[in-house]
Amino acid sequence: MTFNIELIRCKRTEPIYQDIRNRHYVPNRGTHGQQLHYLIKLDEDIVGIISGASCVWAVKSRDDYFGLNKENKRVALPSIINNTVFRLEKHEPNLATFVLSRWRKRVAVDWEERYKVKVHGFETFVVEEDHRKGALYLADNWLYLGETSGSTKTHKGLATKSERITTNIKMIYAKKILKTALSTAYNPTWNKPKVCAVNRSLCLDL
Repeated sequence: MTFNIELIRCKRTEPIYQDIRNRHYVPNRGTHGQQLHYLIKLDEDIVGIISGASCVWAVKSRDDYFGLNKENKRVALPSIINNTVFRLEKHEPNLATFVLSRWRKRVAVDWEERYKVKVHGFETFVVEEDHRKGALYLADNWLYLGETSGSTKTHKGLATKSERITTNIKMIYAKKILKTALSTAYNPTWNKPKVCAVNRSLCLDL
């Protein structure tokens, strides 16, 4: 079955995106790092949102699956997209998997255009419930890699020492794009400040 789906790229701050985002089961605490957001349009109606962002720094089963290690992680991680949010408010058989497949293809193109790095794969983390077990990812041929440990490191500012806090245990899913590889020479030019030609000082666009 096919659907008349359009993915409309938007800003995270767009009201309709925020309205739907606030109804997602994961609390809306914003998004850090690289990120691309989309409204999901079915026929003439906006029926959901889906987003991709920078992947998490360390998850052993994910690292093993993609071949990440201390030596390559810093330049390789930007070639993996974390599907941070997917909320669909229209429920039809196979619709969610159809949207997910369409999004993978679209975001890989947009990500390379925006961040100048070719996408190698995807990850996502799902809090398991009786009605939520990641079935739509399995239907789209993602692999189940196990569960997170239920804790993470956090810190306020780069100069402060990190603290380990307890979090929800999540199911880990991932998928590679065939005939691609991890980035080996990523240069994050997208968020570097501009340098003024006159006195080499930093230029700020306010």
